[in-house]
Amino acid sequence: MVSTEKFRRPAAAVAALLLAQLVRPSAEAAESATQRRLTVFYTGSVQGTLEPCGCNSDPLGGLDRYLGMVRAAARKGPVLVVDAGNLLFPAAGLPANKRDAGRLRAAFVVNQMEAVGLAGSPLGEGDLTLGASALGNFRLSANLKVDGAQSSRIVTVGNVRVGLFGLTDPDAARMSGLTAENPVPVAVATTEALRKQGAEVVIALVALDRAAARRIAARANIDFVIYGKSTGEGLEKAARVGESNLLAAGEELQRAGRIELVLRGKGPLVDAGSPEESSRRRAFLADKIQSLKAQLLRWKNGEKGGDPTFIAKKSTELSAAENEQKALAAATWRPPESGSYFVNSLIPVQRALPQDKSITTKMRSLDRAIGKVNLAQAVAPPVAAPGRATFVGQKACASCHKEAAAFWKKTVHANAWQTLVKGGKSLDLECVSCHVTGYGEVGGSSLGFTRNLEAIQCETCHGPGSLHVTEKGLEDPPAVRLETPETTCLGCHNEKHSDTFAYDAYLRDILGPGHGKARRARLGEGPTGGELRRAAMARARDTGKQTLQNATRGL
Repeated sequence: MVSTEKFRRPAAAVAALLLAQLVRPSAEAAESATQRRLTVFYTGSVQGTLEPCGCNSDPLGGLDRYLGMVRAAARKGPVLVVDAGNLLFPAAGLPANKRDAGRLRAAFVVNQMEAVGLAGSPLGEGDLTLGASALGNFRLSANLKVDGAQSSRIVTVGNVRVGLFGLTDPDAARMSGLTAENPVPVAVATTEALRKQGAEVVIALVALDRAAARRIAARANIDFVIYGKSTGEGLEKAARVGESNLLAAGEELQRAGRIELVLRGKGPLVDAGSPEESSRRRAFLADKIQSLKAQLLRWKNGEKGGDPTFIAKKSTELSAAENEQKALAAATWRPPESGSYFVNSLIPVQRALPQDKSITTKMRSLDRAIGKVNLAQAVAPPVAAPGRATFVGQKACASCHKEAAAFWKKTVHANAWQTLVKGGKSLDLECVSCHVTGYGEVGGSSLGFTRNLEAIQCETCHGPGSLHVTEKGLEDPPAVRLETPETTCLGCHNEKHSDTFAYDAYLRDILGPGHGKARRARLGEGPTGGELRRAAMARARDTGKQTLQNATRGL
């Protein structure tokens, strides 16, 4: 047995130590006694989107990444999660063949958001699409009476009492056969009531567009008005309107909002900016200075149209921008030394953000469930009338065009179907059309009816080839397109699915021996589609590092 004698202290010494701990609290304890912290995560116009198309160089979004970020923050301190409406479905509704899958996605969103403690979300057009019964326990509706939805609530998180209420667009309610009150007077009255009930911070979650949200912010003394309709990329900086701060996250979970609150006493809540805002301002000034210098140089070299007064004004503008640039370069963002403040950030939900693996696994299971639903409802493509060309598939083309077929196998088009299979999306209506040939066309393919037409084959660019095959290529005029216009490519190579697309560059990847060799020569040297994409992905990795740092930092 080990003796404990040498570890004992005289009783007086122990008492003195305890007294010192009582009268001299640690720096951390002193800070917590004088200030309280709370992180608020907010979304809006999610529209039931669980993840982005993965074909872009820098796809933004992903419920598993967003909730992974929320849970990581919750392990460090108190977190409140809210949503500004249009959470479940697109505002325009869903076509009949996508409704069952849409309901499955909506139910998944509800379950996962409730699991992280979603404290409130109003009813938007997208939420009313399939009827007001598609709710969730987090619904707030101050101007629309709906079973299961509260008008407002006060939640206490991290010793901060936060008042929440939701507002619905009266026009959206009317379209669903409901009647909503004018949101402005309701917002004023509800805010006052929440203040009287002890709310220290009031957040209005409004399923309205920016103009309507501004009217509410101008009339009611609300700390934060977060809107959730037509949010686009969201608001990077809080807009001060009257005594309120107007905020918005990006649509479809592409950019998540985060408010970091620090409360010290009962003073006003001040917008402290953010390190990211300073970085954006520096980038803006650099571009502005470069542009002004170029303009002034052209006028100095005799370019016509340079009015002396205007040139003097631009010179003054340049000097002011350069002075601000120097001041920003020497400054480091710091939070205010006294008073309550907040830091608002929009965080791009990039691939750099870690996934919550448990949610990712559930999303893959959901993909399989949605695939079964879609397959059960699948409809064969329209049958071609006699004499009309149909799609015959790559093998029929390759029987004559052997060299072209061999070249095609080396292109990314040849692997388009396997990309879907690997990602578990081969039965997803949002994905299939751009990974098969002849989708939705007469004599072509459709979900569940893709046999021999998987991947982007010859006929995607050249058109259905049955007549060309029957005539052994001797028909006059040709029954297939020899040149493919850019418009054919843009059906899939658009901003949402192919952000680096440039017609000539992408042609350089798919033209070569046996397949447009002469056209490839006419294009000459220049970037290829692959090079553009790799460069964009490298940039995304670089910005992703900054995003990850921002998402995980603490003030």
